Amino acid sequence: MQRTEFDGILSIAGGTYEHLSIDGVCNCSGNLVAQLIEIDGILNCEMNLETGKFDCDGVANIKGSVRADKIDVDGYMNIGRKSSNAKLEANEIHCRGVITCLGTGEISADLVHAEGYINASEIVGEKVTIKSQTSILMKWLANKWSKVGTIEATTIELSEVTANVVNGHDITIGENCVIDKLDCSGRLIIHPTATIREITGDHVRITT
Repeated sequence: MQRTEFDGILSIAGGTYEHLSIDGVCNCSGNLVAQLIEIDGILNCEMNLETGKFDCDGVANIKGSVRADKIDVDGYMNIGRKSSNAKLEANEIHCRGVITCLGTGEISADLVHAEGYINASEIVGEKVTIKSQTSILMKWLANKWSKVGTIEATTIELSEVTANVVNGHDITIGENCVIDKLDCSGRLIIHPTATIREITGDHVRITT
């Protein structure tokens, strides 16, 4: 796989790459396609991004939608605009940093596993785990907890998450969560410090 590395400050019109590595500041005005994208610096992309694997240890600001097989974020990833419906789609999403999806766009993945912070209007997947426990810096960047409008998945496990609606089969609501409405059709576990305003569905409550 041919590796293209950007070290300084530069602007590109978009393009197709095999292995794209960004250690400096890259401003991209068009669509960006690559088999592998690694970011240790800053990427500002005005359009859409498509890749096999996306590894962000720096800062990525993507104004359009993002599609990838696997996404790994240890830094900061920002998708869309406040008035957009840009989406983040992947088979797997792993987040130990911060992911923010602006506007009305959704995050969609078979597996979402976050030990950092996620802010989005909607998350849809097979298994969604968000445990917002990380460094003081990340807590400051993410306003202290993850905030999601709607979470829909077969298996859901949350900790320190604020959500309007949570809908799933097996659901575990951990410490300091605040949920407006929860619908569960399987096993339900709720931590004593969590606040849930409405619970519906044919579920079995498990006491820990």
